[in-house]
Amino acid sequence: MLTDEEKWFFDLHGYLVLKQAVPEKDVKRMVGLCDTWHGMEDSELPAPLRSYRDVNTKPTTPRSINNVPYADEVFQRLVLNREIMRVVLALTDNSPQLLSVALVRNTKESDDIPFHGGFSGGIRSPANDYQAANGKVFATFLNAGVSLVDVPAGTGFVCIPGSHKSNFPKPDGVNIYDGPPTVANVNVKAGDVVLFTEALCHGARRWTLDEPRRSVFVRYSTSYASWSPGYGPIEEHRDKLPDDIYELLQIASLQHRKRVVNRLLAEMGGQ
Repeated sequence: MLTDEEKWFFDLHGYLVLKQAVPEKDVKRMVGLCDTWHGMEDSELPAPLRSYRDVNTKPTTPRSINNVPYADEVFQRLVLNREIMRVVLALTDNSPQLLSVALVRNTKESDDIPFHGGFSGGIRSPANDYQAANGKVFATFLNAGVSLVDVPAGTGFVCIPGSHKSNFPKPDGVNIYDGPPTVANVNVKAGDVVLFTEALCHGARRWTLDEPRRSVFVRYSTSYASWSPGYGPIEEHRDKLPDDIYELLQIASLQHRKRVVNRLLAEMGGQ
């Protein structure tokens, strides 16, 4: 499911860029929904959408709207996007669980996002495992950052390449505005996806354009992760989800392969 070059790059850097993975018509649809929902007050959002932001103590934190697959099928298509799932299935050894889908809007007034993940705080979370052996790469917690706009150099996603394998804390003096080779600023176009392990030390530089930055973050884990009982489908809104998405949201044992995985593998010629 992964080419030898992709395995090499992901193992070396901790991320892959999937160029033009999302169709233009779906990007436009998500931009429209982003502007509509972010133009609403929290109380106006259709259930079960919910907003994450701290308007009282941190009003400039980028606003995130969660549970969006329940509200529109374009996000259901995104969750099962074949190019994204090709990589997610390979990295989770065909045992994925969908954790969350968040629609985020950044403006020039929004905060930047300092480094986090990996050993950025001096501690690596036991949930963020990464391994490479026997011709395979494996990660327990993945994030697909889908850009809905072109992101120019100097803004957007940054990371410390290779930090997903680091055994030492990040020095305090290293920050998101440092340059290469320590810090990489990954620039993408609308429809591109940066898929990375959460074990990678990453962050985001401040947005500088008048037009807002719009992104979707789709997070997956291994379906048998012991730390994920807080995640799962919202049962009172089960009727809003197709069976594939509902199953993908569920925990499963190490020995159980989900039906949706078997179907995707058959479609993509995997095993």
